Amino acid sequence: MKFVFALHAKIDWGAIGKLKGQTDIELDDSGRQQAQELAKKVSKLDITLVVSSDLKRARQTAEIINNTLHVPLYLEKGLRECSFGRLEGLTKQQVLQKNSELSGYWGEDCQDYDFTAFGGENHDQVLARHLKILQKYSKSNPHEIVLIVGHSRGLSTLLANLKYSPQIKREEYIEVKYIC
Repeated sequence: MKFVFALHAKIDWGAIGKLKGQTDIELDDSGRQQAQELAKKVSKLDITLVVSSDLKRARQTAEIINNTLHVPLYLEKGLRECSFGRLEGLTKQQVLQKNSELSGYWGEDCQDYDFTAFGGENHDQVLARHLKILQKYSKSNPHEIVLIVGHSRGLSTLLANLKYSPQIKREEYIEVKYIC
């Protein structure tokens, strides 16, 4: 089974450093352009199915890409970004001013974080949701090449668990062979 992972395109909150989490925000104009550029790149990969987080920024990215691919598109709540609970909408700097104990949660490897004290999620919860989606689509579509459109912390957590680099950037994709 082969998956292709891609991040949703740019949104306004990202430019000002606000924690998005599961707050449902649309792409901005440059994000729509990014999604079109990503569509050109992944169009060469023989993708047969697109699966996206149901949050607007990922869904809109997937829809723009699928305007090029013309394959089935499914939305999955399980691919949502990590919930930061009450911290969503704040910048990392604002969070750390009041919660210095969270300073280790912003590392790039996404191996240790826990936002449950703020009504959010922890690493294991995010990983479990994402793995469930991979298992679902690898069992029902074992010979497909599936594009997964998601979010930075969620996909980084998943990639690290699968022993891939958790570094994923906008307008890029990572191909992953997955055995359920």
